[in-house]
Amino acid sequence: MARKRKTDHDSAVAGALDLFWRRGYHGASTRELEQETGLTRFTLQTTYGGKEKFFLKTLDTYLDNAETRHFPDPDTYSLDDLANWIRGIASDERMPKIEDAGCLAFNSISSFDRSDPEVNARIERYLTTLEGRFVAILNRARSQGAVHAEVDPVSGAKLLIGLLLGLHTIMKARTSDQFPLRYAEAAAGLIEGWKNR
Repeated sequence: MARKRKTDHDSAVAGALDLFWRRGYHGASTRELEQETGLTRFTLQTTYGGKEKFFLKTLDTYLDNAETRHFPDPDTYSLDDLANWIRGIASDERMPKIEDAGCLAFNSISSFDRSDPEVNARIERYLTTLEGRFVAILNRARSQGAVHAEVDPVSGAKLLIGLLLGLHTIMKARTSDQFPLRYAEAAAGLIEGWKNR
């Protein structure tokens, strides 16, 4: 007997998020999406506009959650907090298992070509929001005299974005969980080196 396919939006997005994390957008079939979300193919098309539009709604939910719960707080973070946030990305608690897909936003950067304006807008949101938070933290540290005067907050934030993207690449390509730790520690050490002693 076929199971009932009625589900609420939040449950459907949660199921899709888990599937897209594990399989990626291109690896997740419509049949798997139906199974994980409880949505029918008809509902997926008529309510959400198909697989890609539903993926974008899922990615928006992921970004909302990341900004609220996981991005560094620009109003309270010190340089030490920022260094520890970078370290935490490669910690046992936060680093995905080798067989897992990792960060959905980063996977979207590496999975889609740059011809999709909808995906591009989300990638730009991810990078711009994170960079803005880095700039705010460095500006506040500078105004408090906690950072060397020669450290430019905008340039520093751009460098941190590059290091973060590199760290996500290393995490995705790693052969052991110890491998990314050295890179996270190097990035954290750079931040700590900006501090006035």
